Amino acid sequence: MKDRYGVVIVGAGPAGLCCALNLKERGCSDILVIEKFTFPRSKCCAGYITNKTKKEYEKLGLDIEKCRYSLIEDFDIFYKCKKRQSIKNKFLYTNEKIDREELDFAFFRLAKEKGIEISENEKVTNHNAENKTLELSGGSTVGYEYLVFADGASGFGSRYSKAKRKNIAMQLITETGLPDGIQIHFGITKRGYGWCSSKNGLTNIGLTDVYDRDINYRTAFADYLQKLGIDADLSELKAAFEPIGVNKPVMFDDSVYFVGDALGACDPLTLSGLRYGLKSGECAAEAICKDKPRLYEKYAKKLKNKFRFMSLMQRVFYLRSTLFCVFCIGCRLFGGLISSVFNNYFVNKK
Repeated sequence: MKDRYGVVIVGAGPAGLCCALNLKERGCSDILVIEKFTFPRSKCCAGYITNKTKKEYEKLGLDIEKCRYSLIEDFDIFYKCKKRQSIKNKFLYTNEKIDREELDFAFFRLAKEKGIEISENEKVTNHNAENKTLELSGGSTVGYEYLVFADGASGFGSRYSKAKRKNIAMQLITETGLPDGIQIHFGITKRGYGWCSSKNGLTNIGLTDVYDRDINYRTAFADYLQKLGIDADLSELKAAFEPIGVNKPVMFDDSVYFVGDALGACDPLTLSGLRYGLKSGECAAEAICKDKPRLYEKYAKKLKNKFRFMSLMQRVFYLRSTLFCVFCIGCRLFGGLISSVFNNYFVNKK
């Protein structure tokens, strides 16, 4: 590791690596990516990607099919554990293990092959914005001209966020022997949803909610498992926070950028963030290479306005009256329309 780099990126997730690859493509090669974990690493998620996300990865040279991703079978929507609607899937993909570990590892290897320097198992312990330096857990100090925080909603960069609300996601992968299938469950949490996805005897179970510190989510997850009729060991239960709302995109004399979940690039209604994370990394790279932070601020402002609307949609959608009308009445009378809206708005737009 050198003492100083043109760009230091904190976080080797999709947003951070996309930023690094776009910087490299634009002629900036003096890049260091700092990652607190060692690859391959697990990620708390439902394991799906949309058609538009697939295309974003392919633009960067990643072959999704080599990560064993394929269009999933049609899936079912449940409300209060009762099946309400079958969705004819058109745009949603998943891989053999219904998680993102293989995809993230492939993206990591692609970045390494392109010559991106990545320092694993290294955490940021201190940031001096005035001197433009980072102190790392290994004892070294590294300087930068530009710094990009791509370390999620709870990483070091989150201390600069003023966001008060956040989503929580919980996930457990276990062997169940259940038949292949995807279930999306509403009415499991107050303002979120659950999933139960099985393939080759392996099941990915998870739930989301707008975080409430008064709720014991471990107990809520155990209750969800009981409703599903699944007996599983909770010792492998994973949890992560997801942002609600876009934070300030550029700080400290226009030298510090935020991308992905660190920016808040996650749809508050569906918790879909991969494509937004990739796009934010690309836009930040363009702004850095052109030394025009306003380019990135313009993108972030557009995203902020969009997510304000989606946050309002979230509040309305998860009202008990709305859920009842959609799933108890709408699915019975307008099933085809609901299936089309789900495919073309909630999935294909992401």
